[in-house]
Amino acid sequence: MQFTRLIFAGLVVAAVAACDEDPVSREVTPEPSAAIRWVNAVPDTVAMDYRIVDYPSNASEPNLAFRASSGNWRIVPAGAHRIRVFFTNTTAAGLMPAVVSQIFLDTTLTFEVGKKYTLLHYGFAKSTATPKQRLIVIEDDPPTPAAGQVAIRAINAAPALGPVSLHATVAAAIGGEVTGSPLFANVAPGTATSWVSVPVATGTNTYRFTATAPGATAPLVDALAPAGSAAVAQTATTAPLDPIAGARQAQSALTVVVFGPRVAYVLRTPAGASVNVAGSTAGDATTLLDRHPPRISQ
Repeated sequence: MQFTRLIFAGLVVAAVAACDEDPVSREVTPEPSAAIRWVNAVPDTVAMDYRIVDYPSNASEPNLAFRASSGNWRIVPAGAHRIRVFFTNTTAAGLMPAVVSQIFLDTTLTFEVGKKYTLLHYGFAKSTATPKQRLIVIEDDPPTPAAGQVAIRAINAAPALGPVSLHATVAAAIGGEVTGSPLFANVAPGTATSWVSVPVATGTNTYRFTATAPGATAPLVDALAPAGSAAVAQTATTAPLDPIAGARQAQSALTVVVFGPRVAYVLRTPAGASVNVAGSTAGDATTLLDRHPPRISQ
């Protein structure tokens, strides 16, 4: 009987030791990370595939068209990463794998722990155009606006427009010349401004973002900011809904990206045919949502 008890005790100790060494039960520490998002501001070629090639990550972004962004930031391990940009396949030209696998841009960027970045693909694809396309790294550190305020900054992603001044006017529609002082004056191409807080828009208004030549009043770019959505409280049958950032939602932070006109270009098919892609005469702007108002859900 004593021998049996000793064997049982040994089995218990062995079982505890085995559990202690079980890799499933170990505590896992999150890898130090940064976060990135993409903006395509190259106006004279097809959409792009943005790939992190040294690490498997969902932070890569396929098929991003001119004037588009990848939206929210996505996590990547901190440190240096090799990034390659490829042409997206397009049915207009019937591009083959041999074409879309060509590397359009190849670079290495370093991201710091705990920081967020906008990777702005800026410039022109055509070899004779200036400036040549490249990735500009913009650090994103949006402030927490005070009650009743919205924080705004601007990125001039339009080399064709040159320096611009950005006006932010409470309005319900675009159109017409602007008045008053700009929120940001003489913003150089390829640069981002600091953050400025303005009163939240009320009623049916939002913010009209108008880019002009410095000292001018005629719009080069005219666009409305998203109004956002207010929080919705929990009910007996529905969960609470958090607010979505916008000009009418206090304590939002927004980035206005100014784009120039699309430049006409020609696609060459593998068979030797040409497809003409029309340009445009007007620029445009998009608004990135950098900080949402405080959550109400848990």
